[in-house]
Amino acid sequence: MKKALTIAISVVLVVGVAAGIFYGYKKYQANKNSKKVTSSQQQGPVSEPASQATKSRPGEYLLYDPSLLAKASDGKVVLFFNAKWCNTCKQIDKDLKVAKIPDNLTILSVDYDKNLAMRKKYQVPFENSYVQVDQNGIIVNSWSGSEDLAEIVALSK
Repeated sequence: MKKALTIAISVVLVVGVAAGIFYGYKKYQANKNSKKVTSSQQQGPVSEPASQATKSRPGEYLLYDPSLLAKASDGKVVLFFNAKWCNTCKQIDKDLKVAKIPDNLTILSVDYDKNLAMRKKYQVPFENSYVQVDQNGIIVNSWSGSEDLAEIVALSK
């Protein structure tokens, strides 16, 4: 019994340390590459049809719509999987609504609880996950746990 308990505690500690190292590395990379983002008034997620591509277009934070993936043809599109019950997600959502999203970046808000098929397609492990996609919806990059716009920008390729 003691041996099993010792093994269980060891496994939990190893997994916890590994997760801490992984999260710390991602934070380090984001801080190393991040740029300061200034705030300005911007309307929050609003569904709208895809607009015609231009060389440089203002960054946007919108509700997910498949037609908006076309914006990746001239910029970056990041899917933000968030949940209403997730405190970190609520704070990031609030911040994104007022932040100046960098030009040629579109962040699409995806309801984590209502989009099981998308979660499976993009292998999203939990809320507060991000998937950068191309105009065909193919994964370019994915990560979890970003806490602000600067980190999202730094981790998008």
